Amino acid sequence: MVFYPVTFLLLLITFVVQEFIPGIPMAQYATLFLPPVFFFAASVAVPFPVMLMLAFVTGFLWDARYVPGVFEPAKHVTNSFLGNGIMPELDMVAGGFGFGLSILLFGLLGTFLQGVRPLFRRGRLELPVLLVGFTTFAWLFSEYMIMTFLRGSLYFPTGVWTKMVTDTLLAMLASPLIFLLLYMLAGLSRYEIKYEGLRYSFDGR
Repeated sequence: MVFYPVTFLLLLITFVVQEFIPGIPMAQYATLFLPPVFFFAASVAVPFPVMLMLAFVTGFLWDARYVPGVFEPAKHVTNSFLGNGIMPELDMVAGGFGFGLSILLFGLLGTFLQGVRPLFRRGRLELPVLLVGFTTFAWLFSEYMIMTFLRGSLYFPTGVWTKMVTDTLLAMLASPLIFLLLYMLAGLSRYEIKYEGLRYSFDGR
């Protein structure tokens, strides 16, 4: 099955591309988090075991690269929600965020997205796009809640809400392009989505 290894390869490429995606200063450095968005989109196109493998790879690489203090000092990490400089006091506790928590978050959110696979199979992308936005917001909100819990108090400045909302909107804008890419890949590889005993062939047969 060519579709699965190419999907994993594209996921790895998104981590490389992420390094060159700038933040938007006027929107609290809102950023398109390409690897998570690609994972959320791919979660509606692959079976559950493959989704779990994608969640593990995405969460592992994300924590390895963007959780401050894991493989590099926090002051060098500036391209993630954890180290964006909105609240420096959160950056100080982000090193204790816990390596591997992103794997759990991606696994749970990917499981949620598995429920809309029939819509993706029929080419109905309205709800999948909305759910990619929802899961992106849920992922960012969960990370922030964990950080504030480690900090010892709940505090939600306007800048944090602005960043989470704009990050979510960027994810929703990018997700249709990712879905289109997955459709093209599925057509070229003659990949078939199987769901509850039903089969759908992307080549129309």
